[in-house]
Amino acid sequence: MLLLGPDHPTLRETVIAGMSACVDGTDNRRGDPAALGAALSAGWLPKAVPSVEPNEDGVMLAAGPGGLLLAVADGHGGSAAATAALRALAVAAANLLAAPVEGAGCRGGARLVRALAAAAVDGVSDVAEPARTALGLVLAVDESIFSIGYGDTLTALVRRGRPRVISTPSEFLGPGTRGSQDEGRSVERRRRRPGDVVLIVSDGVPDYLGRAFPEAVGAVLRGDGRSAPDAPAVARALVGRAGTAGAGDNITTAVLLPAAAPSWRARLRR
Repeated sequence: MLLLGPDHPTLRETVIAGMSACVDGTDNRRGDPAALGAALSAGWLPKAVPSVEPNEDGVMLAAGPGGLLLAVADGHGGSAAATAALRALAVAAANLLAAPVEGAGCRGGARLVRALAAAAVDGVSDVAEPARTALGLVLAVDESIFSIGYGDTLTALVRRGRPRVISTPSEFLGPGTRGSQDEGRSVERRRRRPGDVVLIVSDGVPDYLGRAFPEAVGAVLRGDGRSAPDAPAVARALVGRAGTAGAGDNITTAVLLPAAAPSWRARLRR
């Protein structure tokens, strides 16, 4: 499931998507039900810095017996690199997530997330300079999450309502990066406990929320005082908070929540 910024250039428009799934893990056990949600917006105000297109972000959700995948891309110099990376990642995910992870324990998950990242890297190899992209991706398998990042997307593991950033800023992904040369990239692995939430956001979210980012995450996960929201509602609410904080940038969120019941439904809503 893909949401691409060029399809949604209007300020204050927010498009959301979601799916729920239950997956097999590395040892063929039935995993805990989980829900994936995403929200994408061009922002509330015109961009504060020069840009090629109104909305250069993108987000992808995928699920299969091999695991759950979230990815957020933030294009620079246009949307070409972000779009190419996510499209290549979507094709790879359809194949690589079609069967349970091969290999013992966390080693199998780490190999799989590297293979997914390599597909995204190779996807931008033919994109014309100067287009580049930030990219954060997370694979959830059994009780673990594996993440790889490029650029300044932010990935966090949220435990008891408190986000713990697990990504590190790095170089952006562009035509000069090659998957075969990127195999040694560090994979962050964290244990996912019951109730944990995983979050990836483009830089427009923390940049405009600033020090209020942890509080905003906790509030939207509590439903802002209302009944507990579903995954797309969490993603939309976080984008909305960044927007009302004056976001003059594209703002995109992907979230993985525990779910009450599994299904393979997918939906796209405005």
